[in-house]
Amino acid sequence: TDWVDEITQSAPVTNASVSISNGNANGKYYMSASYLNREGILNHTGFKRGGTKLNSEFKIGEKLRIGEHINLSFTNTAPGNDEAVEMAYRISPLVPVRDDDGFFAGSAPPGIGNPRNPVAQLYRTRNNYFKRYSGFGDVYLSYEFLPGFTFKTTLAGGFGTFDTREFTELDPENGEPIGTNTLTEQNQTLYNWNWSNIINMRKSFGDHDVNAIIGIEALKDGNKGSSVSRQGYLFEDPDFYLLSNGSGTPNVGYAFDGYNSLFSIFGTANYSYRDKYFFTATLRRDESSRFLGDNKSDIFPSFSAGWEVSDEDFWKSDGFVNRLKVKASWGQLGNQTLPANNPTINISGLNEQFSNYSFDGVGITTGALLTQVGNPDLKWETSETTNFGVELSMLDRKMTVSAEYFNIKTKDLITRDFNLIGTTAIDAQAPLVNLGDVKNTGFDLAIGYGDSSESGFSYDVSLNLSHYKNEVTRLINDAPVAGRSDLRNGAVTRTEVGDEISFFFGRNITGLDSNGRFTYEDVDGDGESLVDGDDRKNIGSPHPDFTYGINANLSYKGFDAQLFFIGSQGNDIYNYSKVFTDFGLFFNSNRSARVLDAWTPSNTNTSVPALTTSYPLEEASANSYFVEDGSFFRLKNLQLGYTLPDDITGKIGLASVRVYLQGTNLFTITGYEGFDPEVVAYDNLSLGIERRVYPQPKVYTIGLNLKL
Repeated sequence: TDWVDEITQSAPVTNASVSISNGNANGKYYMSASYLNREGILNHTGFKRGGTKLNSEFKIGEKLRIGEHINLSFTNTAPGNDEAVEMAYRISPLVPVRDDDGFFAGSAPPGIGNPRNPVAQLYRTRNNYFKRYSGFGDVYLSYEFLPGFTFKTTLAGGFGTFDTREFTELDPENGEPIGTNTLTEQNQTLYNWNWSNIINMRKSFGDHDVNAIIGIEALKDGNKGSSVSRQGYLFEDPDFYLLSNGSGTPNVGYAFDGYNSLFSIFGTANYSYRDKYFFTATLRRDESSRFLGDNKSDIFPSFSAGWEVSDEDFWKSDGFVNRLKVKASWGQLGNQTLPANNPTINISGLNEQFSNYSFDGVGITTGALLTQVGNPDLKWETSETTNFGVELSMLDRKMTVSAEYFNIKTKDLITRDFNLIGTTAIDAQAPLVNLGDVKNTGFDLAIGYGDSSESGFSYDVSLNLSHYKNEVTRLINDAPVAGRSDLRNGAVTRTEVGDEISFFFGRNITGLDSNGRFTYEDVDGDGESLVDGDDRKNIGSPHPDFTYGINANLSYKGFDAQLFFIGSQGNDIYNYSKVFTDFGLFFNSNRSARVLDAWTPSNTNTSVPALTTSYPLEEASANSYFVEDGSFFRLKNLQLGYTLPDDITGKIGLASVRVYLQGTNLFTITGYEGFDPEVVAYDNLSLGIERRVYPQPKVYTIGLNLKL
C-alpha cells in the first residue's frame, strides 16, 4: 500500500469575489463580497470562507469628514488529524487500507507494529470542524480646526467566536485500540476595542516642510472560553454528537476569562528641506497590563535621516547613476504580545481528573492544579535597530539598487524557559521569562531592471537577497537553554551565549564501527564518546546563509506573465521522522528506502547503520544523522494572463476582461529528503525541526477578472 498516495487527493478550489465602488468630491464608498471553498490535499480536510466589506467616507462642509470600515467573515475548517502524515510513513506497506470484509485494516494482527491506519484516522475526522465568526470595523471623524491642523478620532472594535467539535471514534483495527470514544467541544469568544485621538500638523515655510502628529491610544483585548469533553457514546453518528448523549462523567479540560490592555502616548515629526534633506523623530510611551509595577511602562524613541544626493547641483543626473539617496535610522520598539493575559501571576484551577484525591480511600477531596507559573519580574522585550542604506537608479532609471545594513539588538527576549519546569513536577507550562539578549546583523539587497520596446514588449525583473548573522549575547545565569522537550529522547536544539539561537545540539557521527554501529566524535577527549553527555556539540544551524526571491513581470500587448521564485541557502533541517523510519524503535513498522543501503559485512561504504530489532537509544538521540541540508529553490507562483482588446469588451458592455491561468508551488529543487524544506518553527527555541508537516499543495487555478 502506498499510504501517502492513499491519504492525499487532488483537491478543487473555488474562489469568487465581487466589488462595487463609486464616489465624488463629497463622498465615496466601496463594497465587496467573497467566497472561498478549498478542499485539502489530505482526505477529509478543507477550508471555507465567506466575507463582506463595506467602506465609506463622506465630506460635510469643507473641514469635516466622517467614515467607516466594516468587515464580516465566516470560516469553517475541516482540520483532519495531524498524526496522519506521520502514520503514513510509519505504517507497514503490507497492511491494506481495508480488509476483505470492507472494514479498515490496521496493526491488530501480530508482527505489524503499532501505527494507526492513516486513511481511517482522516475518515474518522470527517465530521469534526473549527468554525469562526468574526467582525471588525471602525468609525472615524476628521476635522480641520485650523489651516494645516487636523484632529482625527477613531473608535474601532472587533469580535470573534470559535466553535470546535472533535469526536474521537473507536479504532478496533489498531493493535493499541482506543478504549472509549470521546466528544470534545471548545467554545471561545474574543473581543477588542481601540480608541485613538490624533492631531496632525502639515505646514510649509518656504523650503521647509513639516508633518507632525501627537496622539493617545487605548486598546483592550478580552477572551473567554472553555473546553468540555465526555466519553461513552452508543452511536458514532454526528446526529448524536451532543455532550448530553455521553454516558461518562463530563470533564472540563479548561476554562478561562481574561483581558489585557495597552495605553500609549506618542508623537512623530517629519521634516524636509527642499525635498533633499529628511529627518524623522518619534517618541512613544506604552503601558501594558501584562506587566507589574515599574515594568508596566517603557519609552521607545526612534530617529531617521535621509539625503537625496542626486538633487544637489553638483550631481549630473544624466550620468550612469541618475539617482542616489543615502539614509540611516536608529530606534527602539517594544513587544508585549504574549500567549497569556497575566503572565506575572500563578494560576491554579480545579481539575477532577488530575487534582482530586482520596486520602482515606473512601471520600474524594477536591484539589487544585497549578496551570500557570507566573513571573512577577517579567518586563518589556525591546528591539533596538540601527540601519544604514543607499538607494540608486541607473541607466536612465531602468535599473534600481537598494542596499541596507541592519543591526538589531533584542534585549530581554521573552520566551518560555523550559529549564525551570521539571518533566514530572507540575502540569503547567514553563513560565515566560526575559531569557536574554540576541543580536542580529546583516543586510538586505534589492536589484531591479525594467524596460519596454516599441513593439509593445515590456519587462520588469527584480532580485531580493537577505543575509543575517544571529548571536545570543546574554542568558539568565548564562545557563544554556534547551528547546522543545516533547520529542522522543529529549530536546534536539540548544541556545547558549556566544552562539546562535536554537542550534542543533547532539553527537557528531564520525562513521560506523565493525558492527555497523555509529561512532562519534570524542569532543572532550576522555575516550568515552559513546555514552558521555559531554561529547555533544553544535551539529547544525537552522539559520540560512541567505534567503532570496526573484520577481518577473512580462507583458506583450494583451498577454502578461508574472513569476515569483523563492529560495533559501545554507540552513539545516532536523529530519525527526528518521527516528521512526531508520531505527528499530518500531521494528515491524515501515522503513524508509534509506535502510536498503544499511551496513552489512559486504556493504561497509555507507552512512546508514546496520538493521537491528532493538532500539539503540544513543543512535536515535540527537545526532548529526538527522541533520540535513535544507537549501531549496521553489517556483512559488506563475500566472499567465490575457486581456481582451477594448473594442471587444466595449461591445459586451464591460470595461475590462482578463482570463488567467495560475500555478502555485510548481516545482522545488532541494536535496532535503523530508516532506517540505519550508519548515514552520515550533517556537523561538526550536527552529528547523520537521515533524508532522502538512505538505504544501501544488495548485492550478483558472481565473476570470471582469470590470464593469
